[in-house]
Amino acid sequence: MKKLLLLTFVWMSVGLSAQSVEQNYQHHDVMISYGAFPFDQFLSVESTMLTDLYPDKRYVRDHYSGSGTFAFSYRKITGSEKYLWGISLGYNQSKASVFYLGQEVGELNRQFYTVVVDFAYRYVNRGILQIYSGADVGYQFGSETLTAPADSGLPDGSGNINRIAWQANVMGIRVGKNIAGFMEFGFGYKGIINLGVSAQLY
Repeated sequence: MKKLLLLTFVWMSVGLSAQSVEQNYQHHDVMISYGAFPFDQFLSVESTMLTDLYPDKRYVRDHYSGSGTFAFSYRKITGSEKYLWGISLGYNQSKASVFYLGQEVGELNRQFYTVVVDFAYRYVNRGILQIYSGADVGYQFGSETLTAPADSGLPDGSGNINRIAWQANVMGIRVGKNIAGFMEFGFGYKGIINLGVSAQLY
Protein backbone atom coordinates (compact mmCIF):
# COMPACT_ATOMS: atom_id res chain seq x y z
CA MET A 1 0.00 0.00 0.00
CA LYS A 2 2.84 2.37 0.89
CA LYS A 3 4.53 1.60 -2.45
CA LEU A 4 1.29 2.29 -4.30
CA LEU A 5 0.85 5.64 -2.51
CA LEU A 6 4.48 6.52 -3.22
CA LEU A 7 4.13 5.69 -6.92
CA THR A 8 0.90 7.69 -7.11
CA PHE A 9 2.59 10.69 -5.48
CA VAL A 10 5.58 10.53 -7.86
CA TRP A 11 3.29 10.20 -10.89
CA MET A 12 1.20 13.21 -9.81
CA SER A 13 4.34 15.26 -9.11
CA VAL A 14 5.80 14.52 -12.53
CA GLY A 15 2.46 15.26 -14.19
CA LEU A 16 2.05 18.58 -12.38
CA SER A 17 5.65 19.53 -13.12
CA ALA A 18 5.23 18.79 -16.85
CA GLN A 19 1.95 20.71 -16.88
CA SER A 20 3.64 23.68 -15.21
CA VAL A 21 6.39 23.73 -17.83
CA GLU A 22 3.85 23.51 -20.64
CA GLN A 23 1.78 26.36 -19.23
CA ASN A 24 4.83 28.61 -18.76
CA TYR A 25 6.17 27.99 -22.25
CA GLN A 26 5.24 30.78 -24.64
CA HIS A 27 5.01 29.92 -28.34
CA HIS A 28 4.44 33.31 -29.98
CA ASP A 29 5.93 36.81 -29.80
CA VAL A 30 4.01 39.73 -31.36
CA MET A 31 5.86 43.05 -31.53
CA ILE A 32 5.08 46.65 -32.49
CA SER A 33 8.05 49.00 -32.74
CA TYR A 34 9.46 52.32 -33.88
CA GLY A 35 13.01 52.65 -35.19
CA ALA A 36 15.09 55.81 -35.58
CA PHE A 37 17.77 56.44 -38.24
CA PRO A 38 16.93 53.78 -40.89
CA PHE A 39 19.56 52.99 -43.50
CA ASP A 40 17.84 55.07 -46.21
CA GLN A 41 19.20 58.08 -44.35
CA PHE A 42 22.78 56.90 -44.93
CA LEU A 43 22.60 55.31 -48.38
CA SER A 44 23.42 57.08 -51.63
CA VAL A 45 20.60 59.21 -53.02
CA GLU A 46 21.09 57.66 -56.47
CA SER A 47 17.99 56.28 -58.25
CA THR A 48 16.84 55.52 -61.78
CA MET A 49 14.44 58.47 -61.74
CA LEU A 50 17.09 60.99 -60.69
CA THR A 51 19.64 59.60 -63.13
CA ASP A 52 17.13 59.90 -65.99
CA LEU A 53 16.67 63.58 -65.11
CA TYR A 54 20.37 64.25 -64.51
CA PRO A 55 22.44 61.63 -66.41
CA ASP A 56 25.83 62.86 -65.16
CA LYS A 57 24.70 62.01 -61.58
CA ARG A 58 26.01 65.28 -60.17
CA TYR A 59 23.13 65.62 -57.77
CA VAL A 60 23.17 65.53 -53.98
CA ARG A 61 20.61 65.30 -51.19
CA ASP A 62 20.47 67.73 -48.28
CA HIS A 63 18.09 68.79 -45.48
CA TYR A 64 17.02 65.19 -44.93
CA SER A 65 14.13 64.40 -42.58
CA GLY A 66 12.31 61.13 -42.05
CA SER A 67 9.53 59.49 -40.12
CA GLY A 68 11.64 56.60 -38.82
CA THR A 69 10.41 53.04 -39.34
CA PHE A 70 7.17 51.67 -37.94
CA ALA A 71 7.23 47.87 -37.81
CA PHE A 72 4.97 44.95 -36.92
CA SER A 73 6.69 41.63 -36.25
CA TYR A 74 5.68 38.08 -35.44
CA ARG A 75 8.15 35.53 -34.10
CA LYS A 76 7.63 31.84 -33.35
CA ILE A 77 9.48 30.69 -30.23
CA THR A 78 11.07 27.25 -30.63
CA GLY A 79 10.88 24.47 -28.04
CA SER A 80 14.37 25.24 -26.70
CA GLU A 81 13.17 28.82 -26.02
CA LYS A 82 16.48 30.09 -27.44
CA TYR A 83 15.58 30.58 -31.11
CA LEU A 84 12.84 32.80 -32.52
CA TRP A 85 11.92 33.19 -36.18
CA GLY A 86 9.11 34.86 -38.09
CA ILE A 87 8.26 37.80 -40.32
CA SER A 88 8.37 41.59 -40.02
CA LEU A 89 6.58 44.33 -41.95
CA GLY A 90 7.90 47.89 -41.95
CA TYR A 91 6.99 51.34 -43.26
CA ASN A 92 8.98 54.57 -43.41
CA GLN A 93 8.99 57.80 -45.40
CA SER A 94 11.42 60.65 -45.90
CA LYS A 95 11.85 63.98 -47.64
CA ALA A 96 14.89 66.02 -48.64
CA SER A 97 16.06 68.77 -50.95
CA VAL A 98 17.94 67.73 -54.09
CA PHE A 99 20.65 69.99 -55.53
CA TYR A 100 22.26 69.81 -58.96
CA LEU A 101 25.46 71.80 -59.50
CA GLY A 102 24.62 73.91 -56.47
CA GLN A 103 21.05 74.72 -57.57
CA GLU A 104 18.04 73.31 -55.74
CA VAL A 105 16.06 71.30 -58.27
CA GLY A 106 13.26 70.00 -56.10
CA GLU A 107 11.93 68.30 -53.00
CA LEU A 108 12.40 64.52 -52.95
CA ASN A 109 9.74 62.43 -51.18
CA ARG A 110 10.18 58.71 -50.66
CA GLN A 111 8.04 55.95 -49.12
CA PHE A 112 9.17 52.40 -48.37
CA TYR A 113 7.29 49.20 -47.47
CA THR A 114 9.46 46.34 -46.21
CA VAL A 115 8.87 42.60 -45.82
CA VAL A 116 11.59 40.48 -44.18
CA VAL A 117 12.22 37.12 -42.56
CA ASP A 118 13.11 37.70 -38.91
CA PHE A 119 15.49 35.54 -36.83
CA ALA A 120 16.73 35.96 -33.24
CA TYR A 121 18.87 34.02 -30.77
CA ARG A 122 17.96 34.56 -27.10
CA TYR A 123 21.00 33.96 -24.89
CA VAL A 124 19.58 35.32 -21.63
CA ASN A 125 16.07 34.27 -20.52
CA ARG A 126 15.71 34.86 -16.80
CA GLY A 127 12.48 36.01 -15.23
CA ILE A 128 11.51 39.38 -16.62
CA LEU A 129 14.83 39.85 -18.47
CA GLN A 130 15.58 38.58 -21.98
CA ILE A 131 18.66 39.50 -24.02
CA TYR A 132 19.06 38.48 -27.66
CA SER A 133 20.68 39.20 -31.01
CA GLY A 134 19.42 38.58 -34.52
CA ALA A 135 19.05 39.52 -38.15
CA ASP A 136 16.37 40.22 -40.77
CA VAL A 137 16.59 39.85 -44.53
CA GLY A 138 13.97 40.51 -47.20
CA TYR A 139 12.83 43.11 -49.72
CA GLN A 140 11.92 46.78 -49.71
CA PHE A 141 9.40 48.31 -52.13
CA GLY A 142 9.69 52.07 -52.53
CA SER A 143 8.28 54.97 -54.50
CA GLU A 144 9.69 58.47 -54.93
CA THR A 145 8.65 61.83 -56.38
CA LEU A 146 10.71 64.92 -57.14
CA THR A 147 8.73 68.17 -57.06
CA ALA A 148 10.52 71.12 -58.65
CA PRO A 149 10.26 74.62 -57.12
CA ALA A 150 7.27 76.63 -58.38
CA ASP A 151 7.93 78.68 -61.55
CA SER A 152 11.44 77.24 -61.84
CA GLY A 153 10.87 75.61 -65.21
CA LEU A 154 12.64 72.49 -63.93
CA PRO A 155 11.15 69.01 -64.50
CA ASP A 156 9.29 66.93 -61.92
CA GLY A 157 9.84 63.21 -61.74
CA SER A 158 8.61 59.98 -60.15
CA GLY A 159 9.80 56.41 -59.97
CA ASN A 160 10.28 53.26 -57.93
CA ILE A 161 13.11 51.97 -55.76
CA ASN A 162 13.03 48.23 -55.07
CA ARG A 163 15.97 46.69 -53.23
CA ILE A 164 17.19 44.10 -50.74
CA ALA A 165 16.36 45.02 -47.14
CA TRP A 166 18.13 43.84 -44.02
CA GLN A 167 18.59 44.55 -40.33
CA ALA A 168 21.43 43.46 -38.05
CA ASN A 169 20.39 43.51 -34.39
CA VAL A 170 23.56 43.55 -32.33
CA MET A 171 21.65 43.41 -29.05
CA GLY A 172 18.03 43.43 -27.95
CA ILE A 173 16.81 43.80 -24.36
CA ARG A 174 13.27 42.83 -23.34
CA VAL A 175 12.02 43.64 -19.83
CA GLY A 176 8.70 42.26 -18.60
CA LYS A 177 6.68 39.07 -18.64
CA ASN A 178 3.83 38.36 -21.07
CA ILE A 179 3.60 42.06 -21.97
CA ALA A 180 6.93 43.88 -22.02
CA GLY A 181 8.92 46.73 -23.46
CA PHE A 182 12.03 46.17 -25.54
CA MET A 183 14.95 48.07 -27.06
CA GLU A 184 17.15 46.90 -29.93
CA PHE A 185 20.48 48.30 -31.12
CA GLY A 186 21.67 47.61 -34.66
CA PHE A 187 21.66 48.89 -38.21
CA GLY A 188 19.35 48.44 -41.19
CA TYR A 189 15.86 49.23 -42.40
CA LYS A 190 14.49 49.50 -38.82
CA GLY A 191 17.18 51.95 -37.75
CA ILE A 192 19.97 52.19 -35.21
CA ILE A 193 17.66 52.25 -32.17
CA ASN A 194 14.39 50.33 -32.22
CA LEU A 195 11.86 50.66 -29.35
CA GLY A 196 8.61 48.82 -28.90
CA VAL A 197 6.15 46.63 -27.05
CA SER A 198 6.18 42.83 -27.12
CA ALA A 199 3.42 40.37 -26.22
CA GLN A 200 4.59 36.78 -25.72
CA LEU A 201 1.55 34.57 -25.92
CA TYR A 202 0.72 30.92 -25.37
